[in-house]
Amino acid sequence: MAFIRWRGNCAQLLATVYEGGRGRQLTLTTLRGHYAQPDEREHVAARFPHLQVDWQAVDAVLAKGQPVTSAQVPSAHLDWAAIEHQLRELAERARPQLPRDASKLLQAAEVLTWWRAGRPYFLLPPKGGGQSPPAP
Repeated sequence: MAFIRWRGNCAQLLATVYEGGRGRQLTLTTLRGHYAQPDEREHVAARFPHLQVDWQAVDAVLAKGQPVTSAQVPSAHLDWAAIEHQLRELAERARPQLPRDASKLLQAAEVLTWWRAGRPYFLLPPKGGGQSPPAP
């Protein structure tokens, strides 16, 4: 099973493999920020086909952020990670019969990925001292 280890502002996706009765940690990929890019998922799947990665769990851990700074990560990021995972699953199921819909579902998932990577502008307080937007 794969797990996340934080190194500075980056997260490493690791797995423990056993060879000759001894375990060692294998770095699957380095994830930038609080998100996993679709190309990184494909890279891991292609390079380590024998390893199963629970991407929903990975997304949840990344959405929480580093243990030290998790209080700074908005709770909405956890919701976005779950929705993103559902969109990706729907896209995979739709791909054979509805490739255009699958593409749009993946695009929506990527929007949530980028929102989790940085703070969306609409969550920032408005300029000029107006009312701030409601918390998500």
